[in-house]
Amino acid sequence: KPCNAEVPCELMMDNWLTPNPVWFIRHHHPVPIVDPCKYRLTIEGEGAKQVTLTLEDIKSRFLKREVVTTIQCGGNRRSELDKIEKTSGIPWGAGAMSNAKWGGVYLREVLMHCADVNFEGIEWNGVKHVVCYGADDMQASIPIEKALSPFGDVLLAYEMNGEPLPAEHGSPVRLIAPGVVGVRNVKWVDRVRTSREEAEGPWQRGIAYKGFSPMQKDCSGVDVEKILSMQEMPVQSAIMSPKEGSTVELDDIEVKGWAWSGGGRGIVRVDVSIDEGRTWTTAELGEGSTQNPTRAWAWTFWEASVPVPDDLRGKEVQILCRATDSSYSTQPERAAPIWNLRGLNCNCWHRVKVQHSDE
Repeated sequence: KPCNAEVPCELMMDNWLTPNPVWFIRHHHPVPIVDPCKYRLTIEGEGAKQVTLTLEDIKSRFLKREVVTTIQCGGNRRSELDKIEKTSGIPWGAGAMSNAKWGGVYLREVLMHCADVNFEGIEWNGVKHVVCYGADDMQASIPIEKALSPFGDVLLAYEMNGEPLPAEHGSPVRLIAPGVVGVRNVKWVDRVRTSREEAEGPWQRGIAYKGFSPMQKDCSGVDVEKILSMQEMPVQSAIMSPKEGSTVELDDIEVKGWAWSGGGRGIVRVDVSIDEGRTWTTAELGEGSTQNPTRAWAWTFWEASVPVPDDLRGKEVQILCRATDSSYSTQPERAAPIWNLRGLNCNCWHRVKVQHSDE
């Protein structure tokens, strides 16, 4: 049976690089057992020369690259949409994401220098996607522009936080596509194919990772394959401390959390409010804030000290946060207008209720 587990909010900010044992897990199928000594990676497709590589080939024939990136499940915070109306999928809290330093080789270098993929051939053959196949029978694809961009940092990774990939995270080789929804970061990759068409199957062409109007309550009469598949994700933030339902006693409430945006868009500001957004306190950005704002693949930690006004002392207080990314996109206020059938991309203002004690 597939394992799915999120990180408890108490642990999410203990380390900017999430330790491997507490990383969130999203599996669509049971974990396959792959012998690294027998592992083979096949590269093929339109405009590509077919080649087969061993794990040693990958490690020895290409320069090792390291990329720090956060991976987020498309259904992170789905439980908040479920409060509006039940969606379809795992009722994640805010812990279906983690951050790691990945070691491996650039996918573009393998394609271009080993499989003879070039931009002229891509144009001539009409290639628009790179499809990755996992040993668990999972397949997903990313746009060819992302795969071949010298600034896209897409990896065939064999290390996670300086250690060999754990089995549950894709050993011996997995795809890392920074800034893209988690499902495209295919684990246990044993085949890569350039293609005119995107990947087949429910995770790419079915409803699983596609957005619908809030008015769409089922798929009757909808040609699902024509709806754009999720790739980059919108700006996002969440409060990790204080916890929902806790008691705070000081004149100022110390609030901590994380923020992230897809596509490498850096976080430029996080605002925190305790009066339903009438006034805001700008948070101090911490780890992750010095990333290149156009290649900011990892999350940013933040914290804010918010004074409690006299009219809220001794009462229940709702803390809100919202992030703004380098494109100056910000989070929507409410969950209801972004509700969708599959419960994807829930990025409304995050809310945590606490009790203020004035004793």
